[in-house]
Amino acid sequence: MSDDNRIPEEAEFITAAYAEKVKEAFLGFAENLSVGQAEQSCRERFLRSIVMIRKARDLALDAISEGYVAAAPEARPGEEIAGEGLSEEDRAMIEHALSGTTGVGRVAPARLKER
Repeated sequence: MSDDNRIPEEAEFITAAYAEKVKEAFLGFAENLSVGQAEQSCRERFLRSIVMIRKARDLALDAISEGYVAAAPEARPGEEIAGEGLSEEDRAMIEHALSGTTGVGRVAPARLKER
């Protein structure tokens, strides 16, 4: 089976995962509002989440259409590094929103044995 035959299937999976993450972001937004958090901060966090989720989707679709997955993302000249300028709370929320999109959890760093 050639890679060309897999691209549409992979794109469907990416699109489905994107829809699920948007749904989760919305549910979090609604939950935060329902417990009385400030509307403005809820809106800002929700919109930042959507932007990051959309960026992840677009990068994944670009990667499969180009036929490779970049090992380490590099910022393009003049492009803001993802997550730069975000609070720790926002970074944690985005990490949570994006976790599970690959089906693989975050791997703990390896520890060296002391001799």
